[in-house]
This record gives sequence, structure tokens and C-alpha cells, in this order.
Amino acid sequence: FVTTGLTGGVRDVVLASWQRSRASGVDPDAALPPVDLLDGDLAEYRDAHPLASVMPVVRRLLVDDAVDTGLVVAVSDDAGRLLWVEGSPGLRSRAESMNFVEGANWSEAHAGTNAPGTALATDHAVQIFGHEHWNRIVQPWSCTAAPIHDPSTGRVLGVLDVTGGDVVASPHSLALVQAAVHAIETELRLLTMAPPVPRSRRNGPRAATRRLEVLGVD
Repeated sequence: FVTTGLTGGVRDVVLASWQRSRASGVDPDAALPPVDLLDGDLAEYRDAHPLASVMPVVRRLLVDDAVDTGLVVAVSDDAGRLLWVEGSPGLRSRAESMNFVEGANWSEAHAGTNAPGTALATDHAVQIFGHEHWNRIVQPWSCTAAPIHDPSTGRVLGVLDVTGGDVVASPHSLALVQAAVHAIETELRLLTMAPPVPRSRRNGPRAATRRLEVLGVD
């Protein structure tokens, strides 16, 4: 594709991503995603990010098992910058060689075709297998990702991604990531519904109250 434009039966979602990657000028042989956020800037930014409040859900559903199964779980913002990269220590160490690290920008415009970047570009869950990656440095890996939406506004907040070997290319991995995103969005909805604590009660004993919210069929 790079040298002749021939596609060789590439999946439509991948071909469209390759075309965007080429139009963005991403070098398939040399480009490494830039690291946009470092140290204090990264910590301050992600502490204030809406997805910080649901990271316990991500860790409970995915990260705890990922450590044992040899996978990496990443959560990005809506610009493609990885805010949390957790999971197998050995795999995380290997992933550092391609800048798959916290603070790095994995949008298509910076990294070419990859699951987090392509999920953002299409606003849809996607799997990218091995040689479907635009950047040849990334081709030993496979990844599955899905966008996370603000349940109140529908705005994309970021992406949940699972990266690893061939096991990540299975339909089971796609279903798992989509189910985790559903749980994350449900948690976000519940957090926005929680009634605020009156200022006068924040530092003292709370009066006994009963509260019923009728939510309807949704």
C-alpha cells in the first residue's frame, strides 16, 4: 500500500485508517508517538480528568486480570493521549520501546493506525491486528479499544484499550472491552446522579435521611 497503493484485501476500517495515516504524513518506518505530558503536568491533568473517578472500575474489571494474563490496559483522553497504562509489568516494559507510555499521544495523526487512535477517529470499538498497524514498530502487537462517552452529553471522554499478543485479537477481547466501557459509562452516570452533600453537613454528623429516585425503564 505504501509503495504502490494496492490494498491486498485489507479490511475497510483499516484501509480508511491507512489513508488517514498517510494523509497525516505519519512515517510507517520511523515515527514514534510524541510524549505530550510529563511528570507533574501529567499528574495534574489526569487527576482533574472525568475518567479519573472511574479508574477503580477499570482496575477491578480489567487490570487485576491483565497482570496475570500478560496484557496492558490503557485509558486515553479524547485527544489520544494515554493517561493510565497499567497491567503486566513485563509487557509494559516492552511497550515502552514504542512509546506506549503514559503521556504519549496515540492519535492516528501521530501514531498511524492503532486501536486507541482509530477508535477515536471512528467513534467506534475496533480491533487492530499485528500487521494492520500503520507503524511497523507496532506490528508485533495487537490491540482492542472502544471509546468512552459522557452519558449526559454523549461527548467522547477518551478510549479504553487492551494491548498484547494474539490473544487480544479474539472476539472475546472485543466483547470484554465493550462490556467494561458499558460499566464505566454506567458508573459515570451514577456519579452524576449522586446528591451533593450540603456544606453545613460536610464536616459534621449527617442527619438520617431517606431518598428515592425513580429512574424509569432506562
